[in-house]
Parts: sequence; C-alpha cells; structure tokens
Amino acid sequence: KRFAANPLFRGLRVSHDALKAGLDQARYLADLALLAKHDLELDVNGGPAMLVEVARLARELPGLRIVINHLANVKIDGQAPPAEWRRDLEAAAQHKKVFLKVSALVEGTGKTDGTAPRDTQFYQPTLDAAWNAFGADRLIYGSNWPVSERFASLATVQSIVTDYFTAKGKTAAAKFFSRNAQAAYKWMKR
Repeated sequence: KRFAANPLFRGLRVSHDALKAGLDQARYLADLALLAKHDLELDVNGGPAMLVEVARLARELPGLRIVINHLANVKIDGQAPPAEWRRDLEAAAQHKKVFLKVSALVEGTGKTDGTAPRDTQFYQPTLDAAWNAFGADRLIYGSNWPVSERFASLATVQSIVTDYFTAKGKTAAAKFFSRNAQAAYKWMKR
C-alpha cells in the first residue's frame, strides 16, 4: 500500500524461478493480486520456459497486467524461432493483459564480442513471431542498455527496431515506442 501511493511506483519485477516457485502458494498469488488491486503491473524475467507460467498466472489473475521481459530470452540465430517458444508465446498472448517487451534482441545472438548483426532481416523471424502473437497493441520497446553494449552498439539496437516497427506504419511505431508502455505501466505522458 505504501509503494502503491507513490505515482512513480509502477509495479514489480520477478524472476521466472520465483514465479514458478510461488504459483502453487496461495499467499504468493494473494500478494500478486494486490498488484492488480492497486492497478500496478508485474514484469517477469527469465528464459523461454517462463512463458508457460506467465500464461498460467494470467489465467489465475486475469486482472493483473504482466510484462514478459526480453522476448523471454529466446535464442536468435536469423532462423525461425523454436516452435515450442512460438507455441508458448502465443498461449501467453491469448491473455489480453499480457504484454511483451521487445528487448535483448542482440543479446539473443550470444555474440558477446559486440558483433551482433545490424541487419533487421536477421531478427525478422523472431520479430514476426512476436508481432503475430501480440499485435500492434501489446509489444513494448526496451533497449536493455547498457547490457546490450556487450553485443552491439545502442545505435544498432535502436536501428533494428526502428526499421522493423516504422515499416508497420506510424501508428504501430508510436504504439511500440510509447503508447503500449503507457498502457502496460499506467504511466502518464507529461
């Protein structure tokens, strides 16, 4: 209640492990339900396996806004992402209060020497899967800077998503870069 009274406090971030361990505990679910009661959100960070727990949590607490961080840290190799990731991503996307943060694209390549590809086409299979699952209204921009610097420059990170989302049109780009985050985090533009 104390944190919820502060307009700068928008929610919590938990790891996949914490979520998985807590889903079978009534007290944990009651605590997460308080986020929804106070119109706050929950970010979840982890690997592709977390998508199953996110979908389960969204079923159990349909009023809770949930943001999946870093495209669920899927491996990105320029090819179609794994079928299991796509299936679980689509299952999470069935819940209208679940959002997907498009961040850690260059990190997904595993190229820690700063040589992650700049070419948007390399990331397109993963971005298309995210777009097809969540559409224009529930994808959120995130740079993951400064972590991303080990994989590629911030300019590269920015140009990949700018190229992809501006090709979807002005409205889609505005939603991705701003409006969807406002909806997920309930922060107001000043």
